[in-house]
Amino acid sequence: MSGHGWAAGARNDGRILIALLAVCSLATEGVVWWYYKRQLTAMEAQIIQELRSVSENETKQIVNWRKERLGDGHVLLSPRTMEIAGKILAGNAAAQDSAYLQEMLRRYEDAFLYSGAVLCDREGRTSLAVGHPATDAGRLRGLVHEAAGAKDSRLSDLRLDPQSGRPLMALVLPVEQKGALILDIDPQSFLYPYLRAWSGHSRSAESLLMRRDGVYAEYLNDLRRSSQPPLQFRRDMTHLGFPADSALEIPRLHRGIDYHGAPVIAILRHVPDSPWFLTVKIDAAEADEPEHRLGWEMAAITGLIALVTLSGAAVVWRGRNARLQKEKSAWYYAAVNDTPAYIWMADPTLENSFINDPLAKFLGTSRKQLRQSWTDAVHPEDAGRARATFRENMARQTAYTHEYRMRRYDGEYRVVVSKGVPRYSPEGVFLGFAGSILDVTGRRLAERRLREANEHLQKLSSRLIGAQEQERKRVARELHDDLSQQTAALSLATGALKRSIPEDCGDARGQADAIHAKLVHLAECIRRISHELHPVVLQYSGLATALRSYCQEFGELNKLEIALEIEGTFEGVAPDAALCLFRVAQEALRNVARHSQVSQASVKLRRSGGILKLEISDSGIGMEPGAAAAKAGLGLLNIRERARLVGGKAEIRSAPGKGTTVTVEVPEA
Repeated sequence: MSGHGWAAGARNDGRILIALLAVCSLATEGVVWWYYKRQLTAMEAQIIQELRSVSENETKQIVNWRKERLGDGHVLLSPRTMEIAGKILAGNAAAQDSAYLQEMLRRYEDAFLYSGAVLCDREGRTSLAVGHPATDAGRLRGLVHEAAGAKDSRLSDLRLDPQSGRPLMALVLPVEQKGALILDIDPQSFLYPYLRAWSGHSRSAESLLMRRDGVYAEYLNDLRRSSQPPLQFRRDMTHLGFPADSALEIPRLHRGIDYHGAPVIAILRHVPDSPWFLTVKIDAAEADEPEHRLGWEMAAITGLIALVTLSGAAVVWRGRNARLQKEKSAWYYAAVNDTPAYIWMADPTLENSFINDPLAKFLGTSRKQLRQSWTDAVHPEDAGRARATFRENMARQTAYTHEYRMRRYDGEYRVVVSKGVPRYSPEGVFLGFAGSILDVTGRRLAERRLREANEHLQKLSSRLIGAQEQERKRVARELHDDLSQQTAALSLATGALKRSIPEDCGDARGQADAIHAKLVHLAECIRRISHELHPVVLQYSGLATALRSYCQEFGELNKLEIALEIEGTFEGVAPDAALCLFRVAQEALRNVARHSQVSQASVKLRRSGGILKLEISDSGIGMEPGAAAAKAGLGLLNIRERARLVGGKAEIRSAPGKGTTVTVEVPEA
């Protein structure tokens, strides 16, 4: 071929190569644009998901907090407490009665951070006060009137205290028709901390608690970017993204203008069983920052692709393939070094043939290759295991994920997760590994704190149940040793009185007989309550006998036919395990009597393979699947907690129209 023909062929080949480079460049830019749009969608979805998660978690915390306060009210609504409160309001209480009620309220104030408690009549006049309660007569009178006719405790809404001007709530316990017992709740101690907590780092994220006031939404907590105090700032409902007459039960995504005039992305959610709704929001500017940064990065990558294409064209025309390869390598390393991720590479002969700039900065080195010295930065206790894992997977050419501690440039050991995947050439030749290192110290610390918090809650639960059993024992002893003896003495006195009445006084003797019969019934009630509080038969006769006696007595008292089935012997059962199963049976049978709407129940007790199994079932109205867990009252929670404290487990199965079954399994010792 002549020189002219060869040159023409070279020019044609060059044009073809340039055309191919142009096509590839356009295709790459299209892929980059597609990737950019997809990342934008993913980033926005991630932000919305985070807002939904925070909104859901904070709503659950507020709902649980309200249930706990109402639970306090259920405990305080004991017959004795209400009787003493009624006496105080009637003006005929003894000194020890007032002292007893004051001590109980003081314990609640100290244990559960109530800001004060007050007993007042229907006109708002204070009869007894503990701590530093709000004593404005108008406010107290309003709370008493709101609770009039109620049989249970109730939570008031947030209102400004007329005296102090600060937000207050109240737990209101009606005392017959005479007045109410009111425990003040300071939201700064109880409620607002839930709203200030925010996982992660955000300069504009905020949770706002509101309630509807006509066509306006009233803000109930502190505003991060406003000097307006709680309950003194409100806005038109349409600014929140929906008409004033729309429902709030369904969580709603909203994009609009916040109270301080900034565009925001927000999730609005109603707080169940309350007049409140929660808004969790983040400024749109902060949410868009990653999108803008990604846009610049994509623009830089697109420009870099165009630059590489032009350089490739120049290389083709000038025949400088080596320079083209060098520029491609430079582009690759620049892209790898610009990413914030810690990236490393290793070939089959070197444990580390390359580390990027962020990883070098993390380790405090200027080198780009660590070779076999990379384990010098690993904690001595983890180094051997880390190297062995790496070599084993290198030999097997398999991907791996490994966690260990690595020393940062400042000497602090950080918990990291190293991930590696094998690399292959287009011909299938093994080229080594590529991987990344992720610092997970913060996540592990949060997990540890969560575990510690759960352990603390479990210990507190154990102490509460233990204290409950001690109090049951003490009250049972008081009933048996005091009231029971006094009732017996009254019965004997009534018998003696009857004998002193002449036989011709028939009416008087009949009244004496009626009084004597009531005293006998009263003594039986005291005995039954004492035995329910502290079953002596359980201590001296064992679990099987105690359960058989209780089922018979409970069935007769509640007109409930209980089929009891006991398999195996129950001598030598640990007292804690026996008490757990007995209390579970009590609670489950009470639930059957109250809620099942049937007159039959089944109780089965088995002992096999070192496991004690108790099953209580009925064929009543049942519950929706999952309702037993989602709406569990104190009774079902108490069953689960008692089983956990003795190393066992509890299961509640139910379905509408198919009854409910409670199963508890505990080890013998």
